[in-house]
Amino acid sequence: MYTLRIIEETRADESMPFEQVIENFELGDAYATIKNGITEFDKIMERYPNENKELIKVIICGENGDEIFVRQNDTLNEYTYFIMSESGKTFEKL
Repeated sequence: MYTLRIIEETRADESMPFEQVIENFELGDAYATIKNGITEFDKIMERYPNENKELIKVIICGENGDEIFVRQNDTLNEYTYFIMSESGKTFEKL
């Protein structure tokens, strides 16, 4: 069983400190990572016409059907992504 942990740090403007939110998403027994720039990525992004695909590095597809975007960092948003094993160990950092 794999879990995606997202550490999201956001702020209103560059003079403010970051506020942190940590989220965990169950991916199931298998997952796929699909990188921006390949045909499969573009096909998935067709289902999300309001998303700017230039700001998305990777799509994580869980066994449960979830599609989660790995976003680019910018001055107001910083993201860290980890795939965790069932025992809580880091399997992969994205």
